[in-house]
Amino acid sequence: MFEERIDSLQLTNINEIDYSIFPWLEIDCVEVEEGIILRIYRILSEHKSSKINVIVVPGLCSHFIGWLSSDHELSKIANIYHIETREKKTAKHSKKIVDYSFDVFVKDLNVIIEHYNLNKDGFYILGDSFGAEIGALYLKTGYEAPKGMILISPAETFSFSGWMKILFRFAPAFLYYPILPFLKCMLKHFRTDMKNDPGTYYLNKRNLETGIPKRMKACALELFDYKSDVNYSDFKFPVYIFAASNDKMHSYEQSVKISKKIPNAIFENLINFQETHSRGTAKKMKKFILDVEKSRKK
Repeated sequence: MFEERIDSLQLTNINEIDYSIFPWLEIDCVEVEEGIILRIYRILSEHKSSKINVIVVPGLCSHFIGWLSSDHELSKIANIYHIETREKKTAKHSKKIVDYSFDVFVKDLNVIIEHYNLNKDGFYILGDSFGAEIGALYLKTGYEAPKGMILISPAETFSFSGWMKILFRFAPAFLYYPILPFLKCMLKHFRTDMKNDPGTYYLNKRNLETGIPKRMKACALELFDYKSDVNYSDFKFPVYIFAASNDKMHSYEQSVKISKKIPNAIFENLINFQETHSRGTAKKMKKFILDVEKSRKK
């Protein structure tokens, strides 16, 4: 019953729901820095004795509703810790100046790992786009490596058109809402394959509608000239990469390039980005994790 209820929400146009309808979902608040409190969606595994932990680091301004199906599916074997990063609407800021550089996102991730003592039994990082880079940088900083990593549409640079750069650099944040219909129109007609992949439009449309303009602008300014310096050849643990060749929001070519740098990485083209958040893809992630767990016991 709960699976049907979750999947029916996947393409809806709701900003927020009553999460109490999901009794297996817990919501925590963790202070990662003085004046910054993040929301963590926690789903304990159906297997009460499971020591498998998966930390989900979603994409920029990504809404949790879009992850419900995949997170719930993964919880059948693992404890899920879904981080709502500091630019999300749910993050509480009691300070005026907030840092949105990748360095602090990585520090936030480490604080959460330590808060739940996840180094004790080890963990997997599931990072999507912006979140994939946070996960990759986590290893680069010298923190304890995960047992494995799942990356969705990883990239070394982030694509912004010229007009978007001008808009975000010079337009005040309060103009975001008046031009939101235009942004959704551009998203629908120029950045989404509506014939074959309409679900991706609804995922990203929801993100545009629920994001906080000031925070979105600050993050965008950090990403305009960003170039990753992660050495993917250093990844000595199992990695599974998903990307979508029809995806117009992320660079499929960069994901392929990254996969070739990682020793023995598994790469899969899902064709449409919507599938990266699906229950079916989560089942593939489950198999990957269980295979890694089995190999570690040999």
